[in-house]
Amino acid sequence: MFILKDKTQLERAIAKALKLRPRVEFDRFGRYRVSGSKGYYTVICRKDERGYKTVACTCKGAEKGLVCYHAVSALSLHIGLARQQQTATV
Repeated sequence: MFILKDKTQLERAIAKALKLRPRVEFDRFGRYRVSGSKGYYTVICRKDERGYKTVACTCKGAEKGLVCYHAVSALSLHIGLARQQQTATV
């Protein structure tokens, strides 16, 4: 899991994701598989016990606390699905 320290980290990850266009596969809501240079990585999007929205990836960069392109790629799908769920329940 990473902690966002400044928006530059996020901007770089988004730019890399747009350039590489990784494949994002839906596992279940909040859990995604994202292609990377060494195969697929698992990305988990959830709220923690304090109510903070968190994103965790199994890649080496995210393990070091860096914002990775796998996480931002999965997050875009997650946000879209969450919006669909909201409109379906209204």
